[in-house]
Amino acid sequence: MHRTLLAVASLAAALLASLPASEASAQPPGGRGRGMGMGGMMSDASLLRQEAVQADLGLAADLKKKIAAELPERAPGGGGNPRDMTNEQRQKWMEERRARNAEDDKKIAGLLDAKQLARLKQIRVQALGAGALMDETLAKELSITDDQVAKFQSAMQEMRQGGGGGGNPGEMRAKMTAKAMEILSADQKAKLEALKGPAFDVSKLQMRGPGGGGRPGAGT
Repeated sequence: MHRTLLAVASLAAALLASLPASEASAQPPGGRGRGMGMGGMMSDASLLRQEAVQADLGLAADLKKKIAAELPERAPGGGGNPRDMTNEQRQKWMEERRARNAEDDKKIAGLLDAKQLARLKQIRVQALGAGALMDETLAKELSITDDQVAKFQSAMQEMRQGGGGGGNPGEMRAKMTAKAMEILSADQKAKLEALKGPAFDVSKLQMRGPGGGGRPGAGT
């Protein structure tokens, strides 16, 4: 499984490299016809800082202040757009981001109760959209196999060779979503749906991409 998770992380990096510059720097939430969510690029902390998520979780004013103080918004490590980095630079960028996310996750566990933590995870799955399949934690929960990762990678390669990264972003996302769902088994699809929980309006989210830009998520 460790080898599979490493492959999933590499796949997320490959997706960054294959996206058009505008998409790699400011991705909207995933979903039907929307962004891929960048896999593991979206952290629980980035979601928890947002008003729409705080409202859904029913956070009290004093807790919101603690979150602002203990989880301040930080610029991506190393700066720049991952799409413009070399493979080694991109891998280092992802490792640094993963380390910061793990540190933030420990703080979040001490701030929220069990019910709030569970709901935050559900919202993240919905916000990631098809990108959830390229998230290391979710890949483990869904029992993604080495063979499935290889199929994801093959689909990515075909898309790059076919010029998918330079074409219509919406069409590219739709193709990736369809391909990802084809690769999942029926049980995995059912588990992914269960992980989403009650519907959350992801169009209310402000998405900040690696390049520092942000914008509201597009609606369906």
